Amino acid sequence: MNRLNPLHIIVLLVVVILFLYMQLSEIKADLKEELLAYKKSEKIAKELSAYKKFYGDQKRVQRSLQRIFSQHSLRNLKIETDYSNDGVKIQIKSIDLYALNSFMSKIFNGPYAIKKLNIKRVDETHASLELELKW
Repeated sequence: MNRLNPLHIIVLLVVVILFLYMQLSEIKADLKEELLAYKKSEKIAKELSAYKKFYGDQKRVQRSLQRIFSQHSLRNLKIETDYSNDGVKIQIKSIDLYALNSFMSKIFNGPYAIKKLNIKRVDETHASLELELKW
């Protein structure tokens, strides 16, 4: 019967240890990549959550719209607002161009998610406005 050479066993163990070390290093590299991807997706999720809080706060949007509607140039207008669970629809049948410019600058500069905007010219100095904001 042939005896096993201890040198062969040592070489086999070294080869197995090298193989396991290579596998471990590949797994570590994959883990680092997955950790970076997780941190990136976590950052995006936090940003989306912040945007949702900022744009989706129904009470804040209603209060800011009431402040805009209470401006001197918009007080005398007949403004129809329809609040729903999805957002608010604003209709103004006749608005002068100065008040329209003031109103639109407040809307565009504010944190509103505009779903629909329709402005039609009624005559030289007046227009009609249909605006839909969502939250």
